[in-house]
This record gives sequence, C-alpha cells and structure tokens, in this order.
Amino acid sequence: MSSKELADVSYNSSNYNIIRDRELGRKRKLGYDDDVHKKIYSNFDAYVSDIPMNKVNTKGGIFNLEFSLDGKILVAACEDESVVLYDASNQKCVHKIEKAHSNCVNCVRFINHNTFSTCSDDSTLKLWDTRSLKKCTRTLCGHTNWVKNIEYCEKDNVIVTSAFDGSIYTWDLAQNNSEYNCFYDRVFEMNGLMRTKLTADGSKLIIATTTGFLMVIHDVDLKTMFNDLKAFRPNLYRLMQLSDQTFPAATMYNYLFAPSRKRNRIEFIDDFPNDAEVISSIQIHPMGWNALSRNICTDDSREWTCVHDIQTRDPSDYTYTVVDESALPDENLDEEEEPPPSDGYRITGLSDIWVGSMSNERFNTERNRQEITDLTNRGSFLGVINSGVNCSHMFNPYFRHRQEDRYRIIKNLPRLTHYVEEVTGSGKGYIKELCYSTDGRLICSPYGKGVRLLGFNEQLQEVCYAVPDKPRELFTLATYKDYHSNVVLCCKFNPQHYQMVSGCLGGEIVWYRPIL
Repeated sequence: MSSKELADVSYNSSNYNIIRDRELGRKRKLGYDDDVHKKIYSNFDAYVSDIPMNKVNTKGGIFNLEFSLDGKILVAACEDESVVLYDASNQKCVHKIEKAHSNCVNCVRFINHNTFSTCSDDSTLKLWDTRSLKKCTRTLCGHTNWVKNIEYCEKDNVIVTSAFDGSIYTWDLAQNNSEYNCFYDRVFEMNGLMRTKLTADGSKLIIATTTGFLMVIHDVDLKTMFNDLKAFRPNLYRLMQLSDQTFPAATMYNYLFAPSRKRNRIEFIDDFPNDAEVISSIQIHPMGWNALSRNICTDDSREWTCVHDIQTRDPSDYTYTVVDESALPDENLDEEEEPPPSDGYRITGLSDIWVGSMSNERFNTERNRQEITDLTNRGSFLGVINSGVNCSHMFNPYFRHRQEDRYRIIKNLPRLTHYVEEVTGSGKGYIKELCYSTDGRLICSPYGKGVRLLGFNEQLQEVCYAVPDKPRELFTLATYKDYHSNVVLCCKFNPQHYQMVSGCLGGEIVWYRPIL
C-alpha cells in the first residue's frame, strides 16, 4: 500500500474497545496507533499539581526548556542569568542556580543522565552535574559573541555550539581538560549564522541564517569539516543564485554540492511560503526526516512555521543552471588553454568577494536602496559594486580542468512540505522555540500567550505517511490561548511521558498532560 493510500486510512474506536482489544490480545487494525495518539493529544490541557509548589522569583523570560534524558528533571534557562530545575513528577522547583552566568542564559542541553550544559550571552558555556549544583564542573571559553545553541554529537563525544560571532565550535569532552576550559576546534564560519542543529545520528548539520535560507550539510564529518569548507562562503554563493550571474569565487565550489560527494556535502533550502528573512529557530524531527523552522518576514511583521524535508534525494533530482551556454568550452579544447570569457560574461573582482562576505546589516542596507533594487531586477547588482579588479588568474588552476563550472549555478530543490502562519505582532524581537513530540507526530508552537498543537494531517499520522504532493498547511489540533500572562517563548515535550511545558516572557511555566 502506498503512502498516499495510507494517508487516507481513518480508524476510529471507543476507549472501551481499545482497552478490550488490548486485553484480548487482538491484532491492531490499520490506523489504530494514529487514532490512539490523536485521542491522547486532543485531550492535552494545563494542570496544577496537588503538591504545593515553591514560588520561584524569576525576572524576565524563560528562553529555553529541556528535560533530562529520563524525563524526571526539567531545566529552564532564564533571562535573569539563572537556571531553574524542576521535578517533573510534581512540578516542584527543586533548585535554582543564581548567577549561573553573567548574562541571560539562552539554551540548556543534557549530555547524559546527570550532566547538562548551558550557554549564555556572556559568550561562555558551562557544564553542570545535577548531583552537585553548588558550582559548575567546567567553564568553556572560546566564542567571542552571544552563544545561542548547544548540540551533542554522541558518535564523536563532542559538544557542538554556534554563536553570533558566526562560528561553529566542537568541544572535545574526551580530552583531559582543565576545570576552566576545554579543547575546541572551529569547524565552520559564516556571516549571518543564526542557529545550528544536528540530526540524532549526527549525519546532518542544519544551519539557519539571517538571510532567508537554510544550509544543510549532509554526511557530516566534523573532523574534516574545517578543511573541506574553510574557503566556502555560503552568502556569496547565495548572492550568485539571487543575481543569476556567475563568478569564479563562488562557482569554483560547485563540487561541494555534488550528489556523489561522500562527506560534508552542501545543500541550500530556500522555498518558503513567505518572503522569509531571518530563520530565527530550528528543530529536527526525532527521526531526522525534516527540519522545523520559524522565520520572520522581511517587513518584520509576520512569522511563519515551516517544515522542510531534509532526507537524501536521488542524484538525478539535483540540477544546475547554465548562465551562458555560448561560453561553454569545446569538448576538444586544450586543457592548458584558458578560454576567453564571452561578451556577456564578466569575471568578478575582489570587491564581489567583499559583497558576499560583508555583514548582513550592511548587505541589507545596500539591498534595500531603491536604485540597487532596480539594478538587481535587471541582473546587474554585482556590476554596480564591482571595482573592476580582474582576478581571474586566482581561479585559473581550478577551472583549467573544470571549464564548465564557470557558468553553472546549482539549483535548490523544492523541499517545503508543510507550513502555517503564526499570530501577528506577538513578542516582536524575541525568538520563539518550537518543539516536536517525542514520537514526531506533533509540533508545539508558541502562539501569542499560549501554544498551538499542529499535526501533519487530520489523522495525526507520522510524517512518512503524510507527505503531500504539494506544500500544505499544518493541521491545527488544539489551540491554548491566554494560558500565560505574557508571550510564550519556548515549549518542550517530556521524552518519556505524555507531558509538555511552555515558558513565557514573564517567567511562568505551564505544565500540560492528557486530561481525561
């Protein structure tokens, strides 16, 4: 049976019949799991424990929430420089680490059952042990700007971090490091880096940017990534795609996009249903099937939640654009002879490299100027900034054996599967962190002063059975409005139990579970 036929299967049974069939050991019918999960998630609602809760004086917002691997402890990263731990069984605050950092805490990530890491706008990371929280076990210094997210690569036993300094670092936990630092390597660097996420198996690294596209690195090898990608400038290549004009400083890296590439292969994703500008947050499906992101439009007034497929595609799906077919070299051309550029082709100079590498703020300023916009529409944007410095000799050794790459621009595949527009004008300037349920069937999205539960279709099927022929809107299973006194910034599902939490800008945490 095809996935489309499975998507049309709808199974409904009463709670009594479900329990009775389980008692009798009857074989589950097709759609049974979908129906059970829909019943459970449809009955989610907020609840308050019967055990009196400690009052936690948290000033400012809850920026991130993370459960321990066994689901027993919830850790909250707070704007007031603190970290708060809760007992998930009774929702009671068990400990608050005052002044955990010298600036707001942005993210929490559990490394194992007892150790978790936090990062902050003070440019540092800290490791903590839940069995002894008087002080951190290690402080990691290396970034030069706000550290915004933490990932853990189990296969390499390294922490992967990214910051607003544009760098991605790996921190080797296996080395005999000091209490105050740790050996680290810079594995990638780019302007406009917003967030990074690893798939659970560590095979893909997804980078969210402030310039309206996602960058996927397939078949990740963290040990060789720096050398493989050290001279590649994603913004420069993206600028070439937008202008539809080739220049050697970018096209010489076409090989990084080749489907046959065995490690650190690059792919861009840019098909958003809106005019996306800043990809503010990103999450990966538990099975690594897709990337869930939230973006802000160019007018800074609307936000959208989008789902993009990130699985490996057939090599035949990947294509490229030839900008000037008349300039393609003859097959019998002497490899030692450099073909002259055609009349319609201009070798790009050093200033073009500057355009692709300059700050996003400066680039956006230039792009928003009316005269620049008009020239961009005519495909002449690069020419107006070019200094006229011809540096083609820098790239001749590469193109001597790959003449065709001078005129090729890799096309980005359509990857969008689902989307939904978020509430307008809510919490402007703050990043909202979405999350998946542990089984990957459900998405929880901050929605004003509450949250929304979103599914891939009406049957709440797993995404592998709910891939549409064309992008479609996410199904809204439930909306919880005004459950907080302020805008919700983050949410999280318990990895072991049917339990969910959300945190808001006012410092409150609301707990949810099925209410029968």
